[in-house]
Amino acid sequence: MTEQLTDPIESYDNDLFEGPPPAWPKWIGGLAIAWGALMLTCTGIGAVMLPLQSKFMEPLLEGAPMPDGMKASGMDWALMGVGLVLTLLLLFGGIFCVSRNPICRFMILTWGVVSIPLSLFGYVRQMEKQESIRVWAEQYPESPLAQQMNAGGQTGQQIGEIIGLVMTILLGVLVPAFFVIWFGLIKTKPAQMTGAEEAFD
Repeated sequence: MTEQLTDPIESYDNDLFEGPPPAWPKWIGGLAIAWGALMLTCTGIGAVMLPLQSKFMEPLLEGAPMPDGMKASGMDWALMGVGLVLTLLLLFGGIFCVSRNPICRFMILTWGVVSIPLSLFGYVRQMEKQESIRVWAEQYPESPLAQQMNAGGQTGQQIGEIIGLVMTILLGVLVPAFFVIWFGLIKTKPAQMTGAEEAFD
């Protein structure tokens, strides 16, 4: 009878990777899917409302020109298009993460790294648009729209700016930063997701 020899290195590897696969891809991927779906919904609503905003405001103008800050510009559509691509990248990255496909790391990292400066740029642009609307309201104070804006006073405008900044930091910076730290510093190897031997490569 011939005795079959076992490679000790192979035996060590098999023993090392025994057990259930890590659980974190399920909840991290689920979080990415949920966040991507929410952002996709918001993007869809924004795409519908952007061209209709000026139509809703026309009755309040009473002959005054439309404020530039309320007009849909090419930059607005470009930002929305880039945001849509990034949202789809996050959404499918989450799906791949739940499936334990290592490609999700690149997809979600790309989304996070690009989303943070894009969110900050979007906030700055929004503040510029609000300032242009404020200047317009000073030029056309008899307009019902300007009167509505002035009714809130400067304090109300400042509160709105602070709320916008807080939302940008929480949703546009901290959430992407969490995913960037997770995939960029904590979970950096395929084996941490799949339990495969590529961790030793």
